[in-house]
Order: sequence, then C-alpha cells, then structure tokens
Amino acid sequence: MFRILSVCLFFLLFSVKLILADTITEERKFIIEAKYGVLPSVPVMEIKTQLEIINKNFEYKFNIKTKKLISFINSVNGDGKVSGKIDNFYIPGKYTYNYIRKNKEKYVEIVYENNLIKELIVMPEYNKSELTPITNEMLRNTIDPSTFFLNLLYFENLNNCKDIYRIFDGKRRYDILFNGTKKSGNTIECEAQQIKIGGYKNKEDDVFASSDFIKVVYSIEDNEFIKYEARNNNITILIKEKI
Repeated sequence: MFRILSVCLFFLLFSVKLILADTITEERKFIIEAKYGVLPSVPVMEIKTQLEIINKNFEYKFNIKTKKLISFINSVNGDGKVSGKIDNFYIPGKYTYNYIRKNKEKYVEIVYENNLIKELIVMPEYNKSELTPITNEMLRNTIDPSTFFLNLLYFENLNNCKDIYRIFDGKRRYDILFNGTKKSGNTIECEAQQIKIGGYKNKEDDVFASSDFIKVVYSIEDNEFIKYEARNNNITILIKEKI
C-alpha cells in the first residue's frame, strides 16, 4: 500500500513540475522618448508589461503612463491586455485597451476569430465621416498594436525582418512593411515602411500611427531588442527598455 502511495505521489509531483515548466512569466519596462528636430530626446512615457505564456497560449498586459507633458505629444494613460495563441509568432484572440487621452476616457475591444474581427467595441464611437473608409476586407488578418509591439521584441518573430504586419487599432488601419536586415557595428537594423490604409484624417499628426520612417534595432550577439524608432516629419519617437 505504501509503495502504491509513493508511486502515485511521484507521478503527481512530476505532473505539477511539468505544468509549472510550461508556464513562463516575464515583466519588462520601457521608456518612450520624444524629440523634435535636432533637440535632445525627452522621456515622455513609461510602459510596464507582463507576459505570461502557458503552453501555446499567451496573455500580455500593459500599463502606459505619461511622465512628462510636451506640446507635440498627446498625454496618454491607460491599461490594456491581449490574449491569444503562439504559432511561430504571437496571434491575438482578444484585445482590450482602456485609456485617457486629451482628458477623455476611451475604450477599445477587439475579438478575433479565424483571422477575422468577430466583434469590435469602440467608446466613444468615432465620427467616420471625418476618416478615410475601412472595408471588411481591409480588416482580414489584422492584429492590434500591442501584439505588433510584442512580436517586435523578439527578432526571430520577424522572419529576418521581411514580414508585413497588418495592424488595426480600432480606428486606423495601416501596414508595416519590413525591408530586410542590415548590419551596423554590433547591431542588426530592420527598417520598415508604414502605409496608411484607412481610418485616417486628412491631416494625421499622431506619430505612433503615421510614421515616415521606422527602424527596429537588435543586438548581433544575442538578437536582443535594443530600440524602436519612428519618425514623422520633425518628430521622432524612441522606445527603449528600462533596465
């Protein structure tokens, strides 16, 4: 009887270890810096993230806080979460983002199913008459901005920086087209082009969703993420990990 109990206990403990081994939690912090023209960059926002991976599923939580107000970047404070599956890269299943911008509370929820958007909730709703149109076909195979950023953190998820990411944030629809890799010193640089598809105003000044130039930099030694850079006219945004 004792032998049977010992064997059962062994298998129970072994099973628990296997379950724990398949669970990964990773917390990271990032600083968003902004600069105008040749002026020095200024830290304006902080992002705290928590990634939890269980087998082939993930949950990614993020918190954004404005640290310094400057005239050419809108203040944003909010919390978001995206969950989904992992199949060579991160694929969203449900995305939610609750935030305050220009002293107005906003909420976005996107539910995905079979590479389509099954449900979209945006509060308050946008005045679509002021925006370029978006069709259902444009929304096929899209991901949210936080899942895009999550994939960027891992060089191996970008297919040698040759992928095209179709992004929809609940309002704007745009493509990010990577143009391959380039070595520079001890880094790998991935340059990309951003193409506006729909949901934009005639004059769009948000550098996060309307960039003339994008570059992501990784370490050659271990392919670790170093920084994300986006530029819109004279405004440059830098995202770096806070160590």
